[in-house]
Amino acid sequence: MLFSLFFTIFASVCSKNKTAHLLFYYKIHNGLREISVIGGGSWATALVKILAENKIRVYWYLRRQLQVEAITREGRNPDYINFAKLDTDYIEASTDLDDVLSKCKHLLFVVPSAHLPAVCQQIDPQQMEGKIIISSIKGTVGPDNLLPSAYLAKSFSALQVNQAVIAGPCHAEEIAAGKKTYMTVCAGDQVLRTALGNALASNYIQICESQDLLGVEYAAIFKNVVGLVCGMAKGMNYGDNFIAVLVANAIHELETLLHALGLDGARIGSSSYLGDLFVTAYSQHSRNRTFGVLIGQGYNVEQTKDTMSMVAEGYTATKGLHDMAAARGLNLPILNTAYRILYNYMPVKTEFKLLERSMI
Repeated sequence: MLFSLFFTIFASVCSKNKTAHLLFYYKIHNGLREISVIGGGSWATALVKILAENKIRVYWYLRRQLQVEAITREGRNPDYINFAKLDTDYIEASTDLDDVLSKCKHLLFVVPSAHLPAVCQQIDPQQMEGKIIISSIKGTVGPDNLLPSAYLAKSFSALQVNQAVIAGPCHAEEIAAGKKTYMTVCAGDQVLRTALGNALASNYIQICESQDLLGVEYAAIFKNVVGLVCGMAKGMNYGDNFIAVLVANAIHELETLLHALGLDGARIGSSSYLGDLFVTAYSQHSRNRTFGVLIGQGYNVEQTKDTMSMVAEGYTATKGLHDMAAARGLNLPILNTAYRILYNYMPVKTEFKLLERSMI
């Protein structure tokens, strides 16, 4: 009661910007208790599972009514990691995007990067005023190759203090199975980082906090390209020795990219960087690696897309990062190889012979 009175009096004498910042602190000082989630894929399902287990009320937007009905009735997403049991006491699933967005202040976007513009176009920017926007999307967005957080900020005039990012290293399948997982929560504001971290932490989820939103987002996008190329190598029966050298060179390319972007302070050896890259490069759960394996086995891009039931973010990320690197005059052989194979339709075996010569 005293805190509320103090806030009311103090806010009345503050400038508009300071009042907005104080309001943000007032809203979350007791922690995150409810959240709206936009997206119905495997990663969104895994995050919803964790949040509901932690007694966070989740308002969940999904495109398909059949998904909503199955989740409400059975506590399972029929399309993605359907072996994961969801606590429906804390989940309200809906196909009504406006209604889901109106439920609470915290919004978590977990859609493929290629679909984000279409989702944002359905949202009235006025409806987003004062919202806390969290993203867990691993691909560049739109013709300007924006980071997901930057695209959301631009679309809805979001303040940086009201933004956060959730990153890996983690796969949805292992979260669904309750296996020990490390997750990175990024936000410029300590209070938001703590609130979001507490909402996700559990006996099998270890939270790592970071203020490095840009670096972690770029690393999360780049590692999907690396996963694709490692998968191509696997599909062509290259061995572990070659793939180890491929990953080592990928680390160098990531450092080069981050330096060109002015992100020299990135802790490249941390789990949110190399941990995320390694799990995508080597894990059988990596959809990007699986996409690459099919390409390496001789499937073309369209055949590979048709074969897979889930989106491989590395496909669109390859073009976004390639365009960005080319504009800065960077020579990134692994990224260039992925681009020529996926977008210039060059023979994968020929491109890998060229790649072999460029690696050190």
